[in-house]
Amino acid sequence: MSIINAAPNLYDIRLGLKGTNFTSLLSSWVYKDNDLCFVVDPGPTSVISSLKQALDTLGISKTDLDYVLLTHIHMDHAGGTGELIKFFPNAQVICHPNGIKHMINPKRLWEGSLKVLGDVANLYGKITPIPKDRITNQEFVADDKIEVVETLGHAPHHQSYLFNKYLFAGEVAGVNISLADGIFTRPATPPVFNYEISLASIQKLLERNLVNYMICYGHFGIWENAEFYLRIAKEQLSTWVQVVEELIEYRDTPDFLDQVIQQLIKRDKYFLNMELIDQNMRNKELYFIRNCIKGIEGYIQKKKNK
Repeated sequence: MSIINAAPNLYDIRLGLKGTNFTSLLSSWVYKDNDLCFVVDPGPTSVISSLKQALDTLGISKTDLDYVLLTHIHMDHAGGTGELIKFFPNAQVICHPNGIKHMINPKRLWEGSLKVLGDVANLYGKITPIPKDRITNQEFVADDKIEVVETLGHAPHHQSYLFNKYLFAGEVAGVNISLADGIFTRPATPPVFNYEISLASIQKLLERNLVNYMICYGHFGIWENAEFYLRIAKEQLSTWVQVVEELIEYRDTPDFLDQVIQQLIKRDKYFLNMELIDQNMRNKELYFIRNCIKGIEGYIQKKKNK
């Protein structure tokens, strides 16, 4: 766990899974000023003790935290929410309406996560239910200071948040890893993926004219000119779908995923920079990249079968 003062009153809490190569799992965002305190995506259950330690370090007492904002309910972003709010009795959880029932009763969410993630789900830890009176959905939060924007695609319960000049994007714009030289970014398209819905969500944000906003990724970090990164995300989605579609006839061959990755390296200049990432992070990325290719593959097959 590390605490990065990313901007005035805004902190990027880098959370990792102990004892694994997941040294960087999530940017959990914390905002704190004299009037408002919130956390965006607290992470899975297994990192909540680290997050609580970070909040203690920042001087956030049990009565200070006003909101926990969930971009979506995937375990790595939201699985530990029920544990976190045990420490903060005043905190209200904000969640997409499609996700609320699964956070109140996470049995199906846990079973689905085990099916998709396997042993990784166990590393994240069991999901603690959230009491019904602690979770809700709102279009505007904190006396209209925070705007909730529905951004489906990565998940059917994904939403982003606009606050001051920050876009808390979750994974609507994919995954971004800081490099000393250049940009590495990629789509986040796990099963079940829908290209048109994902594209529409990015377009919705582009229409908000976010040139002067900073984009705060769930994975990872903060960058100026949110619109620039949203345009990259839009371009990449198109490229990745096209590449998988071109190679779909080889989907049953043992090296299908590797073929797709090699073509993406040739065709996507931002994905090419994966070679600049340290080996530990690269291995972790390859695990999720393969899952994302499977998401696009499933989308294309479903489209063909209609």
